[in-house]
Amino acid sequence: MAVYTALSQADVQRFIQRFGWHDLVELKATESGIENTNYFVTALDAKGNTGKLVLTLFEKVPIDALPYFVELTSFLADKGIPVPKPFRDHQQLAVHRLKSKPALLVPCFAGHHPQTPSLIQCQLIATALAKMHLASGQFLLQRENVRGPQWRRRSIELLSPILDSENRQLLLEQTSKWTRHQAAIDALPHGITHNDLFHDNALFLENKLTGIIDFYQACNDVLIYDLAVLVNDWCSDEEGRLIGPLYDAVMGAYQQHRPFTPAERAMWPDTLAYAALRFWISRLLSWHDAESHRKVAQKDPDIMRRILLWRLNHPAPL
Repeated sequence: MAVYTALSQADVQRFIQRFGWHDLVELKATESGIENTNYFVTALDAKGNTGKLVLTLFEKVPIDALPYFVELTSFLADKGIPVPKPFRDHQQLAVHRLKSKPALLVPCFAGHHPQTPSLIQCQLIATALAKMHLASGQFLLQRENVRGPQWRRRSIELLSPILDSENRQLLLEQTSKWTRHQAAIDALPHGITHNDLFHDNALFLENKLTGIIDFYQACNDVLIYDLAVLVNDWCSDEEGRLIGPLYDAVMGAYQQHRPFTPAERAMWPDTLAYAALRFWISRLLSWHDAESHRKVAQKDPDIMRRILLWRLNHPAPL
């Protein structure tokens, strides 16, 4: 269970009151999340209406980084994209401390994470991502990708001594290739990116997209990298192979709204590999972190390794 900080009902009752929620009906810790503590909250407002909420405590994100996420999700929600808009108090502040941790309260959307995405769900999520990317020019705040080149270099230093020779060689070869391509990547179109749009960060009621959640890796980054993260998760089988109909659904829906530039088309196969590499690295780091193992169920790094190898050996069509 992803709970680093335990909360009592009294703790939560006091916290939600500042946002206009009064009687706490139910409090339940969630099993989702890798770096944050999350609770589902059911409460009543001043008129007695029941609200479903999500309370997040940030265990690693510094408080001065949170205004970006607050403003970004508020901006996207106002654009009609199904994103949870944070609640604000009477001073229009969204972030407050709870148990000495920065905390945020947002609405809880109805729906379920698709275990096996359908064609229509793939089309809907790709369309929403394209619309988010197209809105980038109207959002003025900027945030760098915290898991960029410097993070990769630090990760190599940590992982190289503990990996076997085959995996160490794969890691070094592919991160070196990524470094050689970095200038070309940096020249690609940039904008708002979610950077973690796995299917467990989307909610559907049957074939209706009801929510896109967990924007805490969001930043200003390469747009097709964001799409590559989505493709690798939504359109891959257990061996890492692309599922043709799902891949075509995502690519068709996305490019109907935002066609690739020639430079993006040229870099697309490598970008899919780099997106897999990034998550292979982050999962390896968590997998070998004893403290993370004690607190949070880990995602298997081998899944991303298989996707990476398949992308290297079978470049994706456009």
